[in-house]
Amino acid sequence: MHIVDSPLNTVDYAKEIQPHLFISVPRIYEKVYSNLINAIESKAILKIGLKLPILSSIFKKKLREAAGFGNVRFAITGAAPINPNILDLFQKLDIPLFEGWGLTETTAGATLNFAGNNKIGSVGKPLPSTEVKVAKDGELLVKGDHIMKGYYNNPEATSKEIIDNWFHTGDVGEIDNNGFVSITGRKKEIYVSSAGKNIAPLVIEETMKSIPLVSQCFLVGDNKNYCTALITLDVGVILRDKFSMDSNKIPKDPGEQLKVLISKGKKLDDFTSSEEIFGEIEIKINELNNEFSNPEQIKKFTILPRDFTIDDGELTPTLKIRRKQILENWSSEVNSMYEK
Repeated sequence: MHIVDSPLNTVDYAKEIQPHLFISVPRIYEKVYSNLINAIESKAILKIGLKLPILSSIFKKKLREAAGFGNVRFAITGAAPINPNILDLFQKLDIPLFEGWGLTETTAGATLNFAGNNKIGSVGKPLPSTEVKVAKDGELLVKGDHIMKGYYNNPEATSKEIIDNWFHTGDVGEIDNNGFVSITGRKKEIYVSSAGKNIAPLVIEETMKSIPLVSQCFLVGDNKNYCTALITLDVGVILRDKFSMDSNKIPKDPGEQLKVLISKGKKLDDFTSSEEIFGEIEIKINELNNEFSNPEQIKKFTILPRDFTIDDGELTPTLKIRRKQILENWSSEVNSMYEK
């Protein structure tokens, strides 16, 4: 077992150690996916070789090792939604990455996909001795021996979360006819538009984050008559795609990436305020909007001058976004997208 000192260094350690078991959050897999896609798309021999049975196993092995997944027998993603395209590519490269779901109160896992019992886009089926059902309001309820007995010295909170032995998770989702569970969002994070339409921001945000230049996408739309988004740029991708830097030589730390950008005579503002960059992202957003209903589509967006950070209270230590703080920090940018 190897404990990493920072989530940002996870992939570097994986390349060095080549672990058999890899457990991480979607943010880490997003970075690996971006570099894998770039390698495949930019090298014709890889793109062609992966389609030829006689060569595909060789190229897949090289890509797995380069990403740090050469020995991985089982990889798990959780804590936040992951773009299905990431799971699809990893499994095409024979990297056994599976999505699961659980909470601290369920002693981590409650559901999990695994080889032979996997549905991309779901978080898998309930683990042994675990029951999951959907309440009338769409909230997922869980029962099992591994569910907590209650919150320490807080019977009031316990009585609100555990009712008739069912733990109320706060997550909204569905269960299909085969027993696969899908998460559509957090109950407290579901937006309701001014027209009364329920909108799950997580799915839309993850879809938009598939745009290579996009680091973070934060959807705005609660009690609004249309959806907008705050977009941040991925400096690592800027260095890779705009300056042709080898992805292995790009620092993982965002602060160090900015230093490299400055050393090349550019500032992040040169890109966040660029009409060309805005146009590139706008085209992609308009394409991806077609995957959603009209009320869910992003009508306007703003590119922010910096990425979200833990220090500014916008990200948790596991790199999940903090909605309330982001809205507070960028209120003027949000308001400007709704001015007539």
